[in-house]
Amino acid sequence: MRKPNRRSLTVLLAAAALVGVAATPAAAVHGGSDTTTAANPFVVALETAGGEQWCTGALIAPTKVLTAGHCVAEADDPTTLRVIAGRTDLTGSAGQVRRVKSVEVDPRYTAGLDHDAAVVTLDRPLNRRTVRVATERDEKLYRYGRTATVYGFGRTGDGGPGTHLRKAVLTLAPPAGCAPFAGPGDSPRLKVCGRPAPGTTDSICKGDSGGPLVVDGVVIGVVSTGNKYCDDQHPVSVFTRATDVPREILG
Repeated sequence: MRKPNRRSLTVLLAAAALVGVAATPAAAVHGGSDTTTAANPFVVALETAGGEQWCTGALIAPTKVLTAGHCVAEADDPTTLRVIAGRTDLTGSAGQVRRVKSVEVDPRYTAGLDHDAAVVTLDRPLNRRTVRVATERDEKLYRYGRTATVYGFGRTGDGGPGTHLRKAVLTLAPPAGCAPFAGPGDSPRLKVCGRPAPGTTDSICKGDSGGPLVVDGVVIGVVSTGNKYCDDQHPVSVFTRATDVPREILG
């Protein structure tokens, strides 16, 4: 896995070569339950040129998808990724497919997954309902102890890539509550911890990276890391706080 470029990254399709994608992203819904894109039309899948599920994203404008920075930085050529909307089951052919026109990673992004966010610009608009991204006026949505819902197309166990949209209800907690993937040194202004409900092991898993964490119809976080092994040992989910994403890359 190569070290990502820490600068803001903009790539145009005209300059892109049709090549593959690198190793699987660091993180994606273990446990939880099935849901649909009809109920959640703003949730989109990111696939490789070869048709393999890669990451998840949220449609925040007709041509803009919010996802994780490492989803873009770890792709050999992010312009070869495809964005799929309206397809609950990725083995089918429903919905709409768009190509990537350009991408922009948070210029503060680091390989340690700080400021782990990016925005993908599509070649054509999607006629799907978009979702609002939290601002500083939405501080109440981050109150510890309240619940939030994460969405993703990632794996549910140690098998192959995910194929079906799933969701999980998590409880918000300080970053230290998501050890070993986050700790006391992580700022609650930058990261959000989601813990499973008592008696469950619901969490993100590999392939859910970039997926939205939603409260009251507002995206408050972007899947960054957590239970990458999709087991019951550390069922915690770490998100980039949506209010940390620069407004200029959101468009």
